[in-house]
Amino acid sequence: MNHQRCIILAGAGVVRDGVVDDLRDVVARTNIGVFNSWAAKGLFQWDSPAHFGTIGLQRDDFVRAELGAADEVVVVGCDEYEAPRELLTDLGVKWREISTGGLRAFSHIGHDSMPERPPVYGELAAVCGPLYGEDSLPLNPGRAARDLSLWLPDDGFATADANICGFWLGRTFPTRHLGSVVLPTSPVAGFAATNALRASAIGQTVVVVAPSLDDATVSVMDSARRANQSFIVELWTASGPVLATHERLEQLTSAQSQGGVQVVEVAVNFNALSRLVEVCGPPRVWGL
Repeated sequence: MNHQRCIILAGAGVVRDGVVDDLRDVVARTNIGVFNSWAAKGLFQWDSPAHFGTIGLQRDDFVRAELGAADEVVVVGCDEYEAPRELLTDLGVKWREISTGGLRAFSHIGHDSMPERPPVYGELAAVCGPLYGEDSLPLNPGRAARDLSLWLPDDGFATADANICGFWLGRTFPTRHLGSVVLPTSPVAGFAATNALRASAIGQTVVVVAPSLDDATVSVMDSARRANQSFIVELWTASGPVLATHERLEQLTSAQSQGGVQVVEVAVNFNALSRLVEVCGPPRVWGL
């Protein structure tokens, strides 16, 4: 076990309140590693030693992350969905909360160099890495997330509601930069489509990933069509067309070139969830 004097658990509030640079300054001064919630992916590059991984999506994440072994866990910008305080206490985590505005004045005895990541980072990578490379059809959701990340332009992003697609984007979407994937902290009807509507108004490429079309999403799509705005809704379903990676990406490119609100579908096999469950237990967010 790698002893940590302190670990930071950062959530969506860090991004929303515009204090990402303050957090990065804290890490540069203290060599304290950061776990981010699924709603704050991209705070650090995936290969940065400071990036300890995405946490909170599965039942055993906080245990496998060895938060209870740290002298202190500092929670910043996390709501109760991202980091249930009662759960942290029940797990014996010595946590304290600071406001996002308090990051600039944050001080703590850190480390001379960045400690090694807790083992859960490598354990999850050992599951997700092979998923990215698998060519089996239908696509597994890890491969589907990885290919989408590579297809999107630098200023584009993927987004999903609080559903199985959002879970997989939160766990496996490779974040090239902050904001390359946008996910809710809690269930909000039409969250993804609403984000796509706003972003398309300034010319960003957005792909909404969903298992089906609900009423809230359809309503936003209708609003986008009336406003002559463009985004793509990609449905990941069991019954969709079985497409190889190049065929699926050609479908996305064609949808983008047509403009407007386009709905495309691809078959995705969600059975790979069992591999993640073996490491960190079942999903714990959004009632999954």
